[in-house]
Amino acid sequence: MQRKTSTLSAAVIALFTLLIIAPLSFAESNAIATMARILTELNHYPSAEQKATLAAISKDESNSEATRAIAEAIHNVEHKAKADDVATLKIVSETESTTEEEKQLAEIVMNLNHSVNAETKKALEALAK
Repeated sequence: MQRKTSTLSAAVIALFTLLIIAPLSFAESNAIATMARILTELNHYPSAEQKATLAAISKDESNSEATRAIAEAIHNVEHKAKADDVATLKIVSETESTTEEEKQLAEIVMNLNHSVNAETKKALEALAK
């Protein structure tokens, strides 16, 4: 009887993980890829369509605070990131709980100058997959 309960508990935990946690991870992963694609195409500032996408990412509470901050910073880019956004991105890049992908995007946005160079574009293309 105890073994049956244990198996049932394991099944419930697995189902919870699959239905609740996995989509959250997927959503964030998708947001990272989307922002990377936007940055590869960026030329001085995001287009109206890209700004709408970035606004949606920044408001989606299933994304981490870091991801939402990066999306907002990209949304606000006009040739380069705004000073307030750079300060926020610096905190994002130095926070232990920030993922490596988020840190990489934060660094790229902080150093952005009109558009990305070829080396940065390769890194973004890897994130966009």
